[in-house]
Amino acid sequence: MRFLLIIATVMLFTSPVLADNVIDSLEKAKALYNQGKYYKAVTELNFAIGLIQDKQVDKFKTLLPEPPSGWSAESAEGSRAPGQIMGGGINVSRSYHSTDGQEVRIEMITDSPLLSSVMMLLSNPLIMGGGRLVAINGEKGIEEWRPEEHSGKIQIVLQNRMLITVEGNNLKSKDILYDFAKKLDFARIKKAMEE
Repeated sequence: MRFLLIIATVMLFTSPVLADNVIDSLEKAKALYNQGKYYKAVTELNFAIGLIQDKQVDKFKTLLPEPPSGWSAESAEGSRAPGQIMGGGINVSRSYHSTDGQEVRIEMITDSPLLSSVMMLLSNPLIMGGGRLVAINGEKGIEEWRPEEHSGKIQIVLQNRMLITVEGNNLKSKDILYDFAKKLDFARIKKAMEE
């Protein structure tokens, strides 16, 4: 019963573009299950889930902002981690460089158990240490700024499922971190998390 529920859930999130590979893999998993080959069925199901997660990675990469004037950006990178590695989840990032040597990196991690420590900090400011609570376009976050190093970061948690980190080095001001954080379209990111 649980196996059929997993198949139904995976099929629910399958887009027509993925239909061939994902549906083929799900049908193979179902056939293996019916033959009593449970280990192989689970392996095939994990393969189907991986195909879908690859599409999620591609979608989240498109949500990383374009560089502002005077900055350049590297191509967005992304990966998915199996549950056994780093707690699972999806990770995408993009690095930005200004002509005068400033650097910013935006990273989004979703559906990873590693988020629990950051969420605990947001819910209990007394244990935050050097960070301070901030709000970026209505979303809660933590700012850590080291003026002597001209570096810092802002971490934002969306819907208790995604951690967004905007981190910079060699910055003229911490305002640069906020400028980049405000370029994130949280509404589109939240929508993508539900698709």
